[in-house]
Amino acid sequence: MKFTILTCLIIFTVSVNAADKRIYSTDAIGNRQYDKPSYTITDNGRIYETDTIGNRRYDKQSYRIEGNKIVPTDSIGNRQYDKPNFEIK
Repeated sequence: MKFTILTCLIIFTVSVNAADKRIYSTDAIGNRQYDKPSYTITDNGRIYETDTIGNRRYDKQSYRIEGNKIVPTDSIGNRQYDKPNFEIK
């Protein structure tokens, strides 16, 4: 019974993390910069800053993809109109 529950939890954990895409900072050669923040894009279009381990930093600025624009949001997901948004080309 414990093995079945453990197996289900592992499968669930792997499937949840598989939907997220990571963006890493790189240098001119293409090496990852582990001392700089990376970003996680979820399947619903939210962009979170992550630390070097991969934990989301909810206390930092987050973004949301809306069409061809990236708009800043607060930790709850409400759009922040006083901050600039970016356009995807």
